[in-house]
Amino acid sequence: MLHGFCELLQESCQGASCWKDVFDRFEGVNDIPLMTIHKSKGLEFHTVLFIGLDDSSFWSIQDDREGGLQEFFVAFTRAKDRAFFTYCQNRGTRRKVDEIYQLLNQAGVTRITPGVPSLP
Repeated sequence: MLHGFCELLQESCQGASCWKDVFDRFEGVNDIPLMTIHKSKGLEFHTVLFIGLDDSSFWSIQDDREGGLQEFFVAFTRAKDRAFFTYCQNRGTRRKVDEIYQLLNQAGVTRITPGVPSLP
């Protein structure tokens, strides 16, 4: 832990013009937090991004459908203003998480496909 602390402090000093910059970098000021669903429980963010909402990434729904939907709800409700979901057709299937996509579709969530104009 001490080694990691020293390494991060050294990295934070690179190119810094003052101690405030060093400490801001060390603390991750202006960084985008990445965390698991469980770590995010109880927190709120302006925007939430679901990176790769597919069977491979959201594997908990495969073992426990109801628990997986509850986890999705926990993650989804962390967003105060908006949420984005990404999916890569070449990466994984959507058979198990298809129910989530159906729920989003029924709720009127706009789908944005790169290169295709989205409807308002």
